[in-house]
Amino acid sequence: DLLMQVEGKPKCCFFKFSSKIQYNKVVKAQLWIYLRPVKTPTTVFVQILRLIKPMKDGTRYTGIRSLKLDMNPGAGIWQSIDVKTVLQNWLKQPESNLGIEIKALNENGHDLAVTFPRPGEDGL
Repeated sequence: DLLMQVEGKPKCCFFKFSSKIQYNKVVKAQLWIYLRPVKTPTTVFVQILRLIKPMKDGTRYTGIRSLKLDMNPGAGIWQSIDVKTVLQNWLKQPESNLGIEIKALNENGHDLAVTFPRPGEDGL
């Protein structure tokens, strides 16, 4: 969907599941995201949004999880997010899986979540 792209790259992460796992019971589902390093102590607001078919008011997503993290200078960090309920719903209704959007914004609005490596950055 071109509406879900920025500079020709998806701004969402799409997961496709094999029909073989559709009927399995989900015991635990964690999404791990990597946050770029910061140079000064920074507060980061992480949002995981589930993309949905546009509603009448134009809404294209619902919130899955939001959290506030305090990051210190140094190496980037990995953050785990519980996505068990989302995965269970996707497996019950695969047509509802339009992907998720990951945001990790600092106070200046810069996104620290690595979903695509920047030029000169290694992939994860």
